[in-house]
Amino acid sequence: MNSAANFHVHRSVSFGIATPVSWATAAANAIRQQGGSVFDMYLAALACAWVTDPANCSPFGRMQGVFSVAGEIGCISAPSAIRQVPESALPIPVPGNIAAWFFLRRNGHLRLPFGTLIAPAVAVAREGFQPTIGLKVALESEGPDLSEAFKAIYLDETGAPREHVRNPQLANLLQILAASENETDFWCSLRATDPGPWRPEETLDNPVQRPAPRILDLEFGGRPQRLTTTAALHTWGTWTLLGAAVTMELRRHGVLRDFARAMEAYVLSTIFLLDRIPFAVGTLEPKTTRPSVDIDILADAAAIAERVIRSLDAPVDELWKDLQSTYFPGPDSWTDDANTNHFAIASGNDFLSFTTSIGPWFGSKLPWWGAGLGYSYAMESRSLFEGQTHDVTEMSPLIIEAGGRPILAIGSAGSERILGSLTYLLFLRYGLGFNDCMTDLMAKPRVFPKDGKLRMHSDFWPEARAHLQARGFEIAATGYEPNTHMGMVNAVERLDSDQFESGADPSSSGSAL
Repeated sequence: MNSAANFHVHRSVSFGIATPVSWATAAANAIRQQGGSVFDMYLAALACAWVTDPANCSPFGRMQGVFSVAGEIGCISAPSAIRQVPESALPIPVPGNIAAWFFLRRNGHLRLPFGTLIAPAVAVAREGFQPTIGLKVALESEGPDLSEAFKAIYLDETGAPREHVRNPQLANLLQILAASENETDFWCSLRATDPGPWRPEETLDNPVQRPAPRILDLEFGGRPQRLTTTAALHTWGTWTLLGAAVTMELRRHGVLRDFARAMEAYVLSTIFLLDRIPFAVGTLEPKTTRPSVDIDILADAAAIAERVIRSLDAPVDELWKDLQSTYFPGPDSWTDDANTNHFAIASGNDFLSFTTSIGPWFGSKLPWWGAGLGYSYAMESRSLFEGQTHDVTEMSPLIIEAGGRPILAIGSAGSERILGSLTYLLFLRYGLGFNDCMTDLMAKPRVFPKDGKLRMHSDFWPEARAHLQARGFEIAATGYEPNTHMGMVNAVERLDSDQFESGADPSSSGSAL
């Protein structure tokens, strides 16, 4: 298969790193060489991403993550808290990222001081960097809507992306973060210079949450494996595990033996899975007053698999009559192309999979201290559902264990394509039985139902493409590029006791080591 030439794969001994940008990967490795933990490595990488991937993340954003460290499996959830301002029709989000930084230090997860972790990002912010292809795509898309302060940082006098970007204001913010004893001191230092969008009396307290992880046990190649992800309402995690469970049901029923038909089964299972989620695709507006992820994964998987099998056997007109009852054919299928970003890091037996976001590209399009202010989807929908206290986001970091130890950290960026890319890769491995390592699976062409069509890589298997067209699906062929991607995956996989292989998605500006 002819995937993009910029696909970044690397094999290392005893560690692996895959991040959205090369500066973040280099920072994580530098911290590893200084004896840092996987959490130290992540924070150093994250700070560099704040500088060099500003369309997708910010200190004023949010994060979700799952980790396996020193034998402990856990989740960290730091979404944006929603504050309803009386004089405004829109809620003001309070970021979770900063609280997470201090939470990790307070709970003994860090080995190195903040100043050491932040030093690489400060250097890049002060000295400047050349924008990635992904950042240029975001700037060309959002440039006209950015505030003048943002334009001054990233656009030249003609309105084109700068060839060299510097952000000294963000460097100052990072140095304040390094010098602060706690998040309260940090916010007070920033607001003493610029009060920001919040009321003067308002605290920016947004404690980190520790939800129990969601776990799915399955068997592959005669070996038990365990999939672990975040399970809070504001993630794709539960739904990714549901997708994997549907795959196992379809395989159990023997409907994946024919390759082209198997690809139709994947497409149908993805449509039915997205239709099952209690939020409208592309908007995350709730379908119910109080949406919930309290589902029985195995029972739901059996029901979806049964519906897929019925649809596979149905004539084309009956198939599309059923699909008309879903979100897929109509305008509700349309979604934007804004992204998040993901970090996969492993060192020895410690694995970490974290995703961060500020909402659509550049968040609210307004900076504070040179960084994008976090965006709340409630701000877009102008509605809060009953009991909502935190933003609804689409993050789905995942760790897979075999033999009682972690073997894979993986995650993706790209709104609902997060779910699509991860379930697709799990489908190739668990459904079709591909024994390739994950980086090889990432290089294979993908298909994803989006905007009423099947977005499909141009080098997709011809027989499967012809089968899907014969079943009535319209194909939107695409290359491996950041503006029409199908999920930007980062992954680190342990191949044996010492060998690790890391990969960054062919459609991204990501970097692996």
